[in-house]
Amino acid sequence: MKFAVSSLVLASVLLSGCAASVQKSSTHTTAIGIPAASTKQIVLNVTGKPELLESADWEQFKGEWRAAMKAAAASIGAKFASQDSKPQPTGEAGTLVVVNINDYRYLSPGARYGFGVLTGNAYMDAKVQFNDLETGSSFGERAYNSSSTAWQGVFSAMTEKQVQAMCVEIMNEIKAGPKVAQVAP
Repeated sequence: MKFAVSSLVLASVLLSGCAASVQKSSTHTTAIGIPAASTKQIVLNVTGKPELLESADWEQFKGEWRAAMKAAAASIGAKFASQDSKPQPTGEAGTLVVVNINDYRYLSPGARYGFGVLTGNAYMDAKVQFNDLETGSSFGERAYNSSSTAWQGVFSAMTEKQVQAMCVEIMNEIKAGPKVAQVAP
């Protein structure tokens, strides 16, 4: 019985891993204020520096973004689509989320579990623009970054979890809505 309980606890720890933490730029303390009509459809466009676009793992990295943003959009009841070319408004109500990757290091779960801390740390530095999907005008922007640490070993957050955590932060910004001034009676 004791062995079974110990095995269950160990399996839970091995499968759970550590959550990813995301740092948002500290210069922006107020919500962007995206109108409610623009929260019903989210279009993602992931881009980066030319040398990043040529990385062997760029398409896999973009796939992580598409999957995570689709799940995050669904969590707020929004439709989701992605763009692969230059960011363009579509004429529809919604928010165009343009993720500009400044730097990243892709680390898959297989590499982390197979090679442990020898694989190094996953990290990501991104600037996210929130644009009106209908007109292309800017609602605002935020800078986000995330990194894993070697002391967490095989349990540190790989790229997949870091991207998921950033997408949650992005959706939190989108669903925060516009700030309405309170009028005293």
